[in-house]
Amino acid sequence: MLKKEKELMLFGLPAEGRSFEGLFLFLFVYIGASVFAALLTGPVYNIVLFLDSNWSCGATRWLAGYEVDTYYDRLRWIPIILGLPWMMRRCRLFSLRNIGLPINPPSLFVFLYCFIFGLCLAVSIYSLQCAFGIFEFKPGLSPAEMVKILIVALSGAILVAFLEELVFRCLIMRSLYTAFGPVSAAILTSLFFAYKHFKVPDNVVRGLLPGGAHSPELDVGWYVAYYDTIGISFDFNLAVFLGLFMFGMLLAAIYIKTKVLWGPIALHAGLVFAMLSYGKLFSKTPGPDSVWLGGGMMTDGWLASIVLCAAFVVLLFWRRGKSV
Repeated sequence: MLKKEKELMLFGLPAEGRSFEGLFLFLFVYIGASVFAALLTGPVYNIVLFLDSNWSCGATRWLAGYEVDTYYDRLRWIPIILGLPWMMRRCRLFSLRNIGLPINPPSLFVFLYCFIFGLCLAVSIYSLQCAFGIFEFKPGLSPAEMVKILIVALSGAILVAFLEELVFRCLIMRSLYTAFGPVSAAILTSLFFAYKHFKVPDNVVRGLLPGGAHSPELDVGWYVAYYDTIGISFDFNLAVFLGLFMFGMLLAAIYIKTKVLWGPIALHAGLVFAMLSYGKLFSKTPGPDSVWLGGGMMTDGWLASIVLCAAFVVLLFWRRGKSV
C-alpha cells in the first residue's frame, strides 16, 4: 500500500517530516510564469508586427503568422525553464539520483518493465476498439513508412514522457508528498494533471479574444491567460477527465512503489508511443459504442478508465523488491 517514505521526501527530510516550501516554490514559478506571459504577450506581438511592417522578411512574416495564444504559451516557458533549475536546487534535486534517475541495471529493468506494462495497457484498450471497428489498419503503408512512424512515435513519446514526469511527478507530486503525504499527493497531482490536459478549442479562442486570434491589443495576454485557466469548462468530458485522472494515479503509484522516475517515464512513454503509433497506422471510425469504448482516442471512453482503474488497484498491492 502507499505509505510515506524518506526516498521521495524533499530537502533531505525524514519520512515523518513535513514542509510546504516545495509547494510554495512551484506555485511561485507557475503563477509567475503565467503573469509573465500575460504581461508580455501583447507587447511582444506588437513588436513583431512593427518589425514585419517596416523590415519585412521571411522570419518576421513567419512570426507574425502565429496567433497570440501561441505567443502566450511560448513566453510562459521562459520563466519555467529559468526557474526549474533554481527550484530543483532549492529542493535538493540537482543530481540524477535525487531526481530519481540513477543509471544502473535495476533502473534499466524498471524502465523496460514499465514500458512494456504501458504498451500492454494501451494495446488492451485499442484491441477492443479494433474489435468493434473503431480502428482499422490503413492499407498501402510500406514497411519503410511503418518503421519511420514507429521511430518518430517512440522518440516523441520518450521526450513528452520525460518532460511531463519531471514536472508532474518529480516536482509537483514530491512537493505535495512532502507537505501532505502519498495519498493526498497522488490525488492532487492527478487532478492537476487531468486539468492541464484540457484546452480551450482553437475556434473558441479565436471567437472570444477581443480583436481575434491576431489581436494587437496590449492586454490581450490577460484574456489568453483567463481562457487558458478556464479551458476545462469548454467541451468538458467526464470520461476523458476520469481517464486522465486514473492515468495520473497509475503514474503516481508507479513512482511511489519504485522510488525512481524511470518507472512513470517508461509507463507514460509506452502509452504515448501506442497512441501516436495507432494514430498513424490506423484510421479512426467511431461507432455507436464510442461512449464506452472511445471514439478513436485512448482516454475518451469509459473503457480506458476501467482498465486504468483495475491496473491501479493491482499495483497498490504489488510488493516491490529492493530499491534501485
